[in-house]
Amino acid sequence: MLRFLLYILLLASYLPAQEKTTMPHGDDFKLDCELCHTTDSWRVNLKKVEFDHNSTGFPLIGRHAGTECRTCHQSLVFEHTPVACADCHTDVHKSELGMRCENCHTPKNWDNRRDMFEVHSETDFPLLGVHALLDCQSCHTDEQGREFANTPVECRSCHVQDFMQTLNPSHKKAGFDMNCQNCHLSNAASWKQAVYQHTSAFPLNGGHARLECVDCHSSTFQGTTVDCYACHQQDYAATTNPNHKQFGFPTNCETCHNADNWQRAAFDHLAESGFALNGAHQTILCTDCHVNNQVNGLPRDCFGCHEDAFRAVKSPDHVSGGFSHNCLDCHNESRWSPADFDHNNTAFPLTGAHLSLQCESCHINGQYQNLPSDCWSCHEANFTGTTDPNHVQNNFSHDCTQCHNTSAWSPAEFDHANTDFPLTGAHTSLNCVECHSQGYTNTPTECVACHQSSYNNTTDPNHKAAQFPTTCEDCHNTTAWKPADWDHDGQYFPIYSGKHKGEWDVCADCHVNTANYAQFECINCHEHNRTKMDDKHKDVSGYSYDSQACYNCHPNGKEDD
Repeated sequence: MLRFLLYILLLASYLPAQEKTTMPHGDDFKLDCELCHTTDSWRVNLKKVEFDHNSTGFPLIGRHAGTECRTCHQSLVFEHTPVACADCHTDVHKSELGMRCENCHTPKNWDNRRDMFEVHSETDFPLLGVHALLDCQSCHTDEQGREFANTPVECRSCHVQDFMQTLNPSHKKAGFDMNCQNCHLSNAASWKQAVYQHTSAFPLNGGHARLECVDCHSSTFQGTTVDCYACHQQDYAATTNPNHKQFGFPTNCETCHNADNWQRAAFDHLAESGFALNGAHQTILCTDCHVNNQVNGLPRDCFGCHEDAFRAVKSPDHVSGGFSHNCLDCHNESRWSPADFDHNNTAFPLTGAHLSLQCESCHINGQYQNLPSDCWSCHEANFTGTTDPNHVQNNFSHDCTQCHNTSAWSPAEFDHANTDFPLTGAHTSLNCVECHSQGYTNTPTECVACHQSSYNNTTDPNHKAAQFPTTCEDCHNTTAWKPADWDHDGQYFPIYSGKHKGEWDVCADCHVNTANYAQFECINCHEHNRTKMDDKHKDVSGYSYDSQACYNCHPNGKEDD
């Protein structure tokens, strides 16, 4: 019984004690303990925590993920825990850069600052060139607690010592502006890469752009003369080709020289002397013409300089040939040889095969004056030596151009159209001697003169027996001798068919006038007399007893026509 009472007393004392126990995370904490604690140990093992901190709106990333809970939650009451960086992290910048630490820092590592290029680009001084490689402390030194705010952005604030110590050129002595960006660029890889813009009064071009400042500014920068001669007087005095001093050249150097190349002078010879330098004259030395530095009194014509060359030429011999002293007739300034004489300017232009001949082929013994220009004078031997056809025997004209041309002497192309007998048809393919067997003068042009044997030997029809006219062209043409193109029945009157077939022996039976085949007779053959015919045709209007009237009414030779 006593034991039972003691048990009751102990139980009674235990229950109030249990009621007084408080939640260390606050009375409003509703999460299950096993999310962070385990039965193995009440101490929190961060590797086994199942609580999702992302649900609080403050995800644990970077260094925050490995931080003890008490580091941020010192009272173990999680609710209303501040989330601003400055609430936990001491502001070493003493409010110079504001309270938003995340502008420069990240949870990954407090010292692993965010890309300073991006951060600095939001200031009045973006990091360019070498500035991007510097440590922050190189520019942001602690000066009375103002390490970052109001840091000056003028170059001279950091580079005043560079300005004062520079000797090439001496910035201080030259009185240079302390606005360093006039010459130095903030994005340059080196401070020494200056790009000083020389004044417009003397821009640095060509060779001047490659010089050191001290090459011109040996003692001073202010008042330096811009006259070329001031720097190049020694070059002027030392030049011997041509001798500037002896020639009295002006000291205005830019008349001939430029900043790109001092050696290749560009003297305007035409403007200064009236003699343009063209072709090969452009590449010769001044002293080649100005011997002994002579300037005045020099000849301007080619012969004045090239007389020796003129006299030395033997092919052709200029002297014996009486050539003109005007060298430009054959030569040009681009090259002296070969000469290019324009024969078109003479009375005998060169064409065809004449173009490829050497001068001596025509100008024998160096004779160039008073030469004949007719073909026969040079081609007489060809004329007399020709036998097919024989030019001499046939008394051909000495005007060779009637048959020959300058392209080729042979074959000849005589234009027969200029004669009384133009060649047409089969005649164009004949050799001359086939017609001109007895020479070329007084050759007959009648067909029968050449075709008499053809006329005599023809039997169908027999030209000779029928006493056909010898005007061959009445039936034949030059295209082909056969077949003949004569249709008496179709064109005129049926004599090879109908009633008149076999009623005649020779053409003269009807064509009583063989000199004129347009005339014919009908009434000489027919067995009727005029009295009978007159009576029979008394009712025929326009009747007349003559052959032409007969033909008019009986064109086919029929009585009932």
